[in-house]
Amino acid sequence: MRFFIPIVIFTFAFSRGAQRILTALALEHLDPWTISGASLTIATIFWIPFAAWKGWLITDTKLWLRCMPLGIINIAIPAVAFIAAQRFVSASAAALLVSSMPILIAVLASSLLGERLRPKAVVGIAVGTLGVITLTFGKGGSLNGQSWAAGLILIAIGVVAASAVYVGWRNLLSEYRGVEILAPQLVISVVVVLPVALATGFSASLLPQLPLLTALSIVNFVFPQIAMFWLIARTTAVRAALANYFAPLIATTLAVPILGQKVTPLIIVGGVFIITGAIFINTARQRTTKDR
Repeated sequence: MRFFIPIVIFTFAFSRGAQRILTALALEHLDPWTISGASLTIATIFWIPFAAWKGWLITDTKLWLRCMPLGIINIAIPAVAFIAAQRFVSASAAALLVSSMPILIAVLASSLLGERLRPKAVVGIAVGTLGVITLTFGKGGSLNGQSWAAGLILIAIGVVAASAVYVGWRNLLSEYRGVEILAPQLVISVVVVLPVALATGFSASLLPQLPLLTALSIVNFVFPQIAMFWLIARTTAVRAALANYFAPLIATTLAVPILGQKVTPLIIVGGVFIITGAIFINTARQRTTKDR
């Protein structure tokens, strides 16, 4: 099992990295609400029959009611916030997500779950965050964009919402598998986002972008959700969150051939810091208040 965890972490990170690139490409043709509403709808249409076929579709009314806040906080708010943020900053805005989320998760996990970080893990978070900052401020980094302050605000909203999920739904995951609670989340997020998207007017160029939106829906709302809930159920909240450290590195790597971004010395240095920090966190044993 422990050898499978790094595979799931990489799957999550690759999905998140690819999502940044696909979002940047989609924003060249569509507005954020159209992208959010359409990709969420596609993901839901794909997942519902697949979950039913696999026996993962639970129709318990109580479960759906319990998943309502999770669908809004975990999917709807971050989806719109992060997609909209990339109108103002580059694809490297994913780095800002990583720079703050593990720190916020560590605070929440410490106060709510009783998790205490070893000094080695603290050093890992610091080193990884330094790497993210290096990527962010490097040439072509997110802060080189126009109206980056608006992008930062949107990213902060998404970070706070997504961070709460890591520590707030352990009890639900002890009763249900992540694949069983994904359908209610997707349906609820569509109910919230799609009406606003329709009210603002779907872009006329939506149809030619359906293949791109379909790919975005899978890497944004299916693969990473399943991977992250699987990790949360099997490891600590902070260790599960380390997958986010690799996402900006993967996004930067993919951006070179796809978006034409150049690899700079700062990007290389930032990547080294990120990997080093991830190794420190992954090899440091977290402890609970019972260990003290």
